[in-house]
Amino acid sequence: MSKEINLKSFNLVPAARKLYSKYGGHAVFGAVLLVLLVYVFVVIRINSLANAEPSLDQQNKVTSSVPHIDANTIDQIQNLENNNTDVHSLFEQSRTNPFQEPSK
Repeated sequence: MSKEINLKSFNLVPAARKLYSKYGGHAVFGAVLLVLLVYVFVVIRINSLANAEPSLDQQNKVTSSVPHIDANTIDQIQNLENNNTDVHSLFEQSRTNPFQEPSK
């Protein structure tokens, strides 16, 4: 039942020459066609992923990860800001230009 396959008896060079002589002139066309098909597949895949909506699990995960600060903490921070002029000016400067380092 077990047949031994003799790969040495099958010579690839004559088979490759036969294929090249038969289809060698169409190799460039085949390569361009292959690249074009890959490009079309990528464009269609990008389009489908761009229009995809997140699942309910993903939406719940994002909405549950939003931090909530209670009103007492906000009032305490605002009172501390109003009482200290240095902190008040620091907050104002950070609001007007958040990307600039505070000057000392």
